[in-house]
Amino acid sequence: MLRHVVLFQFSCPADDPRVAAAASALRALPAEIAEIRALAFGPNRAPDAGAWTHVLQVDLDDLAALGRYAAHPAHERVVREHLAPIRAGRLVADYDVTA
Repeated sequence: MLRHVVLFQFSCPADDPRVAAAASALRALPAEIAEIRALAFGPNRAPDAGAWTHVLQVDLDDLAALGRYAAHPAHERVVREHLAPIRAGRLVADYDVTA
């Protein structure tokens, strides 16, 4: 299994309605994208999180599934309509999860 992790920095406060809308849109993706095995999104609770205020974690079968997820129209729509307008920065990591 592959774990896709994205740390976000938003250009608006965490309580901005646009952040809540982005969260709802992200959490709806598993119903639209079959490659998603699990998805979680929420505020970064690390005391030393710095500017990285929110975290997205998506579990997929492998790198090929990640590619299909990234290119899926539903994912592209969420990025375009909800994330890009408020995203000030992002940091991405993908790694294999072993049992």
